[in-house]
Formats: sequence, structure tokens, C-alpha cells
Amino acid sequence: MTMNVSKRSAPLALAGLLALTLTACGGGGGGGGASNAAVPPAPVATSFPVQQGLAYAFTHGLQSTLTVSGSTTNGSTTYPLTGTLTYSLGAVVNATFNGAAVQQATETINGTISGNGTTSPLTTSSQLYVNAQYTPVGSYEAGAYCVANSTAAYPATATAGQAGDLASFSCYTDSTKRTLTSTQKITYVTTAGSDGSSLDFQMLSNIYDAANKSLGSTGTTYTISAAGIPKLTRIQLTETVGGISFTIDAK
Repeated sequence: MTMNVSKRSAPLALAGLLALTLTACGGGGGGGGASNAAVPPAPVATSFPVQQGLAYAFTHGLQSTLTVSGSTTNGSTTYPLTGTLTYSLGAVVNATFNGAAVQQATETINGTISGNGTTSPLTTSSQLYVNAQYTPVGSYEAGAYCVANSTAAYPATATAGQAGDLASFSCYTDSTKRTLTSTQKITYVTTAGSDGSSLDFQMLSNIYDAANKSLGSTGTTYTISAAGIPKLTRIQLTETVGGISFTIDAK
């Protein structure tokens, strides 16, 4: 059985994608005698080039393999979930979406999820569409044609503790946009990277059905170095399908 992660719970148009940590170390030496002069610590960046990092992801592509933990609940029964997944984002190419010239990247997730004695493939593939600033303007996979209603540019630079809005989307069954299936709102929040010399930029996507009932959420975290190099470091999602809820944390 293949577990298809819908666009409602897959990282969206960059809302889909993420981040690397570049660490630096330095040293020094002393001259004659018994000098024990202290080497000053390397300066720590407090502001990180977020827009440059996400542009790098789209122009160079990105791939990360993550370890999955989580759970699934059906009624009063909860089972733990484990597994691995590999996330890939291809470099952008010129394209047309919703009647406008854009750039397109292919986003895929492949892996396996195990729970309650069963192991199932986990797979999804979608097309992400971004503008010249690499801000998401849409996405497409079978049964989900999502168009941005509003967008805001990524912050050029950011420090830990920032937050803001990125985009809102309306999703339809196809490009005719006759049948609305869901809406999404994407925001971001920043925290200090675990190594002290990077920034975690988390994109949060909250998804609602056509009646504005919550369907779930996705959090996608890039870790961005002071040099503007990104790596996808975490994907978190919650979703309820047919009365069965899933919680997945991959990192």
C-alpha cells in the first residue's frame, strides 16, 4: 500500500524547502617563549541571508534524508510510526502557471513508514511555481491545483525571533478552478540554529477545507548558514483522513 501525502500535508511551494548548516572553526598560533595568548572567538552572525538561502535552494536543487517518528490514531487506538524519507527539490526551469510566466521546480518525497507491524511506501511528487524572487505563487499535483491569493517576499535577512506572513492559497481540483477543495495560509518563524552559527527558518502551512474546517498543518524547516547555504532539516505534519489522524516528525 502506498501512502500518498497530499499537497495539504506536503511541504508547499517552498513552502517547500529548506536548509543547511555551515560551521566554521579557526585557530591561532603563538610565537617564541611561553605565550598563552587567548585566541578571540570567531564572530557569530546575528543576521542571516534568508532570501539568498531560499534562492540557492531553487537554483541549485536540494536533497535531504530524514528519520521519521510519529504516531497514528484510529478511535481510541494509537500506534507509533517510524521510517525514513528522502526529500528532493529540483532546480527551477522557466514555465507558465495560471496564465503567467513563472519558474517551476519539481518536489518529491520518497520513503517508508512502519506502524502496527506494517511497512508502507511513502511517496509524493508535485510541481512548485515561484516568481522571480522565488516566492511561492502556486503548486500542482493530481487533484490539487493551488493558486496564491496573496504573497509577501521572503525577508532579505532575518534574526532569531522573527515571524510573518508569506502567502495564502486557494486549491482546486484542476486548472479550471471551478471546484474549491481547500485553502492554505503560509507563515514563517525563525529560531537560532542548534550550532549557534545558523538560523532555522520554519515555514508553517495551515490547511482548511472549503467550509474552513482545519485539515492539518505542515512545518518545513530550513537551516540557513551565514553564507546563505540552506539545508532541509525537518518536516513536521499533522493530518486527519477518514477519521484517522497522523502525526509525523522527520529530522
